[in-house]
Amino acid sequence: MEEHAPRFNLSIVSSDVEVGGARLSAESALSDEEIAIAHWWVLINCEEVKYWKELHLSFPEVDGDLEYHNMTFANYFRTWMDMIKSDDNPNWSHELLLLAMQPQRARVYPTCTVNGVKFVSEERDSRRRTQNSGVMAKGHGLDYYGVLHSVVELVYAEGMKVHLFKCRWFDTGAQSMKMDQYGNLSVNTATSAYEDDPFVFATSVKQVFYLDDLARGDAWKIANIVHPRNIYRAATLGVTIPGPEADAYQEPNALGIHDVATVRQNNVKHGRVLRIRDEDSTFIDVDPNEETDDDSDDELRHRLQDINSDTEEDSSDDSDYEP
Repeated sequence: MEEHAPRFNLSIVSSDVEVGGARLSAESALSDEEIAIAHWWVLINCEEVKYWKELHLSFPEVDGDLEYHNMTFANYFRTWMDMIKSDDNPNWSHELLLLAMQPQRARVYPTCTVNGVKFVSEERDSRRRTQNSGVMAKGHGLDYYGVLHSVVELVYAEGMKVHLFKCRWFDTGAQSMKMDQYGNLSVNTATSAYEDDPFVFATSVKQVFYLDDLARGDAWKIANIVHPRNIYRAATLGVTIPGPEADAYQEPNALGIHDVATVRQNNVKHGRVLRIRDEDSTFIDVDPNEETDDDSDDELRHRLQDINSDTEEDSSDDSDYEP
């Protein structure tokens, strides 16, 4: 199956987002006020709306008043899009007109996959052994940490969809976030903040894994940002999606893992137990602090050479093996 370009040419509409799981119950549905807040958040953070936002802020009646701007911009934007749609204005587009018309409905889901990374709501994550609800969003000079409450799908006219994460953010104050001498960030997960600003684009967050902070205890958790390993979209790679019989694409040695020979040499050099995969496993204990004479050194060297020789012969016998 070939990948298609997004139908709607807006930076906030992404084909990399796939919602999952049954829609959440009515108790989790967004209120009319929350939908209005989500729509406002989309408008002020959409790159294509930036021109109109700055124009509105320059109006004499607004005069840079952010509170008044936030209260009135959505209505101004809707009026402008209707008025200039036939004026060939370079800052107008059909997608912006759809966006100005406000969402027709809002759907709420418990899970979501963003560019191959799975996110799960905090409530559902609490019943699982794995952890996929931690999130981090970058702000202006500050990183925000929290957990995913739910996945919100705003549906505009003609089926244009914008995906948001509704999050429970932790407090970012100095008393709630601590950095140790090794660069580990610990967060007090019993705190909360930004209740009136819970939304973020699904494509702009990173997944976080929270580990217990044994030094501080209680609700303190060490935040570890998850770095997905070699996840690529076929369109990005410029390759055809393989069929069932084709070999899967794999980045060669993308993680910087040493080859087996290097690992073997380093193990011997630093006095570790040498483990070589073989039907009859051979273990050699080398104590780096033990003084040895030349004869014992020669004996050890010969034993290692014999083992390596046997391993190479075994490898040659397996050369025709196909996984």
